[in-house]
Amino acid sequence: MNKKNILFISISWPDKGSRNLYKDLMDEFRDHGHQVFVICSDDKLSTNSHYGKEEGINVLRVKTLRVRKVGRLGKALALPTLPHKFKKQINKNFKHHQFDLLITHTPPITLSSLMAYLRKKYKAKFYLLLKDIWPHNQADLGLIRKKGIIWRYFRYHEKKIYRTADHIGCMSPKNVEYILEHNPYLDPQKVEVNPNSWKLREKKKVNTYQIRKKYNIPEDATVFIFSGNLSKGHNLEFFIETIHELKDYKKAFFIIGGKGIYYNYLARKVRELDLTNTFLYYYLPEEDFENILYASDVGLILLDYRHSCAQFPSRLLSYLEASKPVLCSVNHATDIGEIVEHAECGIKTLNNNRHEFIKAVQYLSEHQNKIKYMSNNAYQLFLDEYNSKNSFKIIMNHFPKNSIH
Repeated sequence: MNKKNILFISISWPDKGSRNLYKDLMDEFRDHGHQVFVICSDDKLSTNSHYGKEEGINVLRVKTLRVRKVGRLGKALALPTLPHKFKKQINKNFKHHQFDLLITHTPPITLSSLMAYLRKKYKAKFYLLLKDIWPHNQADLGLIRKKGIIWRYFRYHEKKIYRTADHIGCMSPKNVEYILEHNPYLDPQKVEVNPNSWKLREKKKVNTYQIRKKYNIPEDATVFIFSGNLSKGHNLEFFIETIHELKDYKKAFFIIGGKGIYYNYLARKVRELDLTNTFLYYYLPEEDFENILYASDVGLILLDYRHSCAQFPSRLLSYLEASKPVLCSVNHATDIGEIVEHAECGIKTLNNNRHEFIKAVQYLSEHQNKIKYMSNNAYQLFLDEYNSKNSFKIIMNHFPKNSIH
């Protein structure tokens, strides 16, 4: 096979032994015989950079300010510094390498100048994985003022990185529609669906009884889990108020977990409202989280009703891989609810509609046969649409076989 060099630029590369969307996709390139090079931010380094082999992938970690899971001020300070830091380390550590394919993701979009520089330097193709649509999501939630100075700054970089990319992979059909509608200068042929994806793993087996006992989760309740980044975009105020309304409904139990700016708010509300139907955790090691997930019954997707652009949370993959039906409380902009309903592995409700959400919770809690049916369909949807082999093939279909294999 004619092996090629792939350069992946990321702010979200996991530590050794862990996984995420990007690590699994790059593993596919590695497994197909390509040489994969990664440059990523790492705020934990004691030196300016660290370069080494990690599970067969060449990883260059660059010391940066904290970029992820940090407040707006922290991001505002960190993001503008990334292009210069990355460019300097690429030229220093990869000066003897030639790259055939460049891949990066959003967020951030502020790498637009770096990607234009690299594309010209290496005369390489550039594939953009669109995982968040900046600055539109932030404006929807009132975090920045639409048409204001900050908006225009990010919008400039958004347009530039879209123009620079040879191909743009979006998470869903509605993502594609949104990008083309708001960027009419783009050639529709360069924008396509390339969903979030993971590598297939052996299915995990857990002792549900022991796990529920460990965390004081009722054995006879239907358990709904929401886990991930506890941020503003999920309308968690609506969620916790709805849980409170279901406080005396003993057939349903809720698990909420993760990190984010809303954790303290949730912890306070759980105490104030005495929510005995809720287990809230801040952080758990990956194995413990997976045990709780597999011991749950239904995964939750929450997307604030104010969003006007199509979001597609990656936590869906966790639920589908674990064979969990999905209850969505989402807005009109996203198609995640339609997708799980079409696959008969979930239910869609509109965010901020408490009656709809409660009705769906009660329906699933009282129809265990429906949960079992949806569980099988959930895993099949994962196999069909959201494994990294598919994402790899979507990217490689753009390149002649005598160019990149």
